[in-house]
Amino acid sequence: MKKISKHHDVQRKYRGKIQNKQVSSIYARGWFLFILFAVLLVIVSYFLGGTFMPYRTM
Repeated sequence: MKKISKHHDVQRKYRGKIQNKQVSSIYARGWFLFILFAVLLVIVSYFLGGTFMPYRTM
């Protein structure tokens, strides 16, 4: 019985580590997608006549 409870404790710790990793990876992926989207938006606007860069049109 002691072995089983010990194993369960290890599993619980491991599961917690995995969940933390998943959460951090989700945050990292979200920031990466946000930055990628912003860069793409700026590039597209630059090719479409600089909507986000008014000093180009003046």
